[in-house]
Amino acid sequence: MTSNLSALFNNAKKVTLVSVPIKEESENETVEEEIIKPEKKKIKREHEYEDLSIVNAQTVFVGNVPIGCTQKELKKLFSQFGTVKSVRLRNLIPLNPKRGKRLAFIKKEFHPLQKTINAFVRFTDETEAKDAISLNGHLYKEHHLRVDVTHGQHEDTKHDNKRSIFIGNLPFDANDDDVWKVFEECGEIENVRLVRDSATSVGKGFGYVLFRDEASAGLALRLNGNCKVGNRQIRIKTAVKKPKPIKSTMSSTKPRRQNKKFKSKKSFHSDVNDGVKQGRIEKRPAVQLRKEKQKQKKKNLSTKTNNTRKDVIHLKKKN
Repeated sequence: MTSNLSALFNNAKKVTLVSVPIKEESENETVEEEIIKPEKKKIKREHEYEDLSIVNAQTVFVGNVPIGCTQKELKKLFSQFGTVKSVRLRNLIPLNPKRGKRLAFIKKEFHPLQKTINAFVRFTDETEAKDAISLNGHLYKEHHLRVDVTHGQHEDTKHDNKRSIFIGNLPFDANDDDVWKVFEECGEIENVRLVRDSATSVGKGFGYVLFRDEASAGLALRLNGNCKVGNRQIRIKTAVKKPKPIKSTMSSTKPRRQNKKFKSKKSFHSDVNDGVKQGRIEKRPAVQLRKEKQKQKKKNLSTKTNNTRKDVIHLKKKN
């Protein structure tokens, strides 16, 4: 055993370490590097919500605009009063209802009965919008423009019924300018408004005319029965504000039907001639019968108990 161990020890001394050559990277060899592209961070843009009162004060409503008018033409018309921030066209009715209004405006495919549209012009300052109201009644492409403040801007300014008239029995295809030509002889007109259907822009046969003064409205009322628009004789009346409907506080449910035979507690009112005192209610016959039977049972029981007691007493005495 000792000889074998010494032989292994001597062989281990003879073992030499062999150095392995390491391959050095040459200068010509290119090292491929992965290019990591930086991810684009999604920036959430917060919408700036503006105060509606400020927006309404800077915006002007323009009615009776020719249907062929563009946003650039309106911007050029109102730029004389200041810098126009935006122009929005409204009440466009496309020829094909399945297509959008934007496509209909680009292709100029409008409803055949529609001849005018409305617009909203916004300025950068409130004073510029107030100055633009002076274009009210301006003749633009054979159309009298109706320029006014937007709804809800001035709560104090209300429609003056003394200076306005109501017109009825108008042709359905009548325009604001047709009515304007008829009543411009009576005096200076502030605006003409015909009520139209929102879906087809066809007139509903009535409208309103607002004059600058009350005397002009009085002259227009004298034309009642002697004035025509198109082929129809129109009806002229004073404009009256309709009263607001009063909401009833009573419940909408129908009152409960009362039976004539029996009176309820709420509906009962005793009279002097009635045989019932005030506050008493006539009982139903079924209830009366049931109570009478109960009383009779009690009487029978009381009589039985009394008789038995008497018999017991008599027996005691006999004993």
